Amino acid sequence: MGRITFIFATMLMVAGCASPPGEVSKHITADLPAKWTNASEASGKAPAFWWHNFQDEALSDAIGQALENNPNLRATGARLDAAWAQARMAGAEQLPQISLSSGLSVSQMNMAQFGVSLPNMPSKFSSERHNLTLGAQWELDLWGRVRSGNRAARAGALGQAADFAGARHSLAGQVAKAWMLAIESRQQVRLAKFTVATYETTVERIRARFEQGVRSSLDLRLAEASLAGAKANVAERVVAANRTTRQLEVLLGQLPKNEQAFPAELPSMPPTIPAGVPAKLLARRPDLVAAEHRLRAAGANVNQAKASLYPQISLTASTGTSTSDLSELVSGDSVIWTLGSNLMQPVFQGGRLRQNIKMQRANFKAAESGFRSALLNALGEVENALDAETHLAAMDEALAEAHKQSQAAAQIAQERYDRGLENIITLLEARRRAIEAESRWWSVLRLQLDNRINLHLALGGGFELIKKHGI
Repeated sequence: MGRITFIFATMLMVAGCASPPGEVSKHITADLPAKWTNASEASGKAPAFWWHNFQDEALSDAIGQALENNPNLRATGARLDAAWAQARMAGAEQLPQISLSSGLSVSQMNMAQFGVSLPNMPSKFSSERHNLTLGAQWELDLWGRVRSGNRAARAGALGQAADFAGARHSLAGQVAKAWMLAIESRQQVRLAKFTVATYETTVERIRARFEQGVRSSLDLRLAEASLAGAKANVAERVVAANRTTRQLEVLLGQLPKNEQAFPAELPSMPPTIPAGVPAKLLARRPDLVAAEHRLRAAGANVNQAKASLYPQISLTASTGTSTSDLSELVSGDSVIWTLGSNLMQPVFQGGRLRQNIKMQRANFKAAESGFRSALLNALGEVENALDAETHLAAMDEALAEAHKQSQAAAQIAQERYDRGLENIITLLEARRRAIEAESRWWSVLRLQLDNRINLHLALGGGFELIKKHGI
């Protein structure tokens, strides 16, 4: 008896041995840096919806519409419902399984087969039996096989929930960036149309002077070539703007009719946001939360595979009635009951169980590497966004100055050309530079907003600046 008890205790300890996912995740995150390389000195807290920082009610409405109607997000939500249903199914295995059954059986006996034949007695007898049975079965789960399966299913559902949160987070970012691009593309269209109008005025003035014999045909042809190029640029900008609008409408769950309205100008750049510390990403980023839950699920699957090597012990019980008369089916005189236990020990399955353990261990290692990869990717995204924030601000300042100076240069070139002091090449080049500087300036303003959106996505949310007392 003592030997059996020792073997039993040893099997329990072996069945419980597995690499705890929590220890693995702690080891992976142990070397996180204390702060970001390009962290700002701002402090703040996270608001409920980061896109409110852009102070654009139309954008907030569009994101709300996308979160409600986007078909891909709805599909992710349906997969989440399925994952929770699977988790509840796995949890049900820890409870007794109770079933109620009833039946009717009819049998016939032929007395002739026994060599019995009595006068005035039928040679065949028919009988029927009614039964009503309530049965229950419960696995003791001494080795934790069922509990591990439940933990794996629950961790999988929690990972799916994190994926759903990440899908909502990502969709909000996609809509916000498409919104900014749509506004900028319309600004580019307006700039292109203004350029056409400017060149048309220039062509008319040069044609009038050409007809007067003051300017050569070369000046007129160069001006008309610039006008034709500007008209082609308008068509190209319109195509890009219409395409951007339709892409946004698809994100919103609408038919791509190119009817979405937008503000005329890009929103102002919000104040600098605090990046916090790298360790906060583990709780804020949905993809990291999902990766950690997948790691936990993989660890539970390893434990479940190990427990499958040991006996499955179940208790069974049933009670009911059995009678030949349907009216006596619920009579206490016909009650029957049984109690029992079952033990099933795998003996030979061609190595399937041990190969399953190897497979689950390999899946655990893959989940571990996936968690590490997701963490490194998250750190890289934050660092890149913080680094780009500084350089894009410098680009914005430089292009604003380039726009100012090129506009002034174009004005001077026009005045000198009108007085015959400059040639047409200088005038057209000055105008081209002014247009290019303004176009690039609009683009970098939008890129700054895009990068701020990327920073919110990388940090797993937004921040609301905390106002100091008395300010």
